[in-house]
Amino acid sequence: RQSGIRVNAVAPGGTITNIVAVPGSEMAKERLFPLFVTSPPPAFADELAASITFLLSKDSTNISGAVVASDGGWHVI
Repeated sequence: RQSGIRVNAVAPGGTITNIVAVPGSEMAKERLFPLFVTSPPPAFADELAASITFLLSKDSTNISGAVVASDGGWHVI
């Protein structure tokens, strides 16, 4: 803090991009389907950018050494 350097990280969850997912096996789809039905939806890039913008702003002046989970709640599942 004396040198004005803060080190923080954002841990994103699923993010909507233009990358096409590779389909898995039918067995994998059957086993994972219940998880996807109850899990939080993926975020858009601008929603993740809000977490990053906060850490870059003066509002986070007193925050250092934090890992901010910007994953819609995935980390608690």
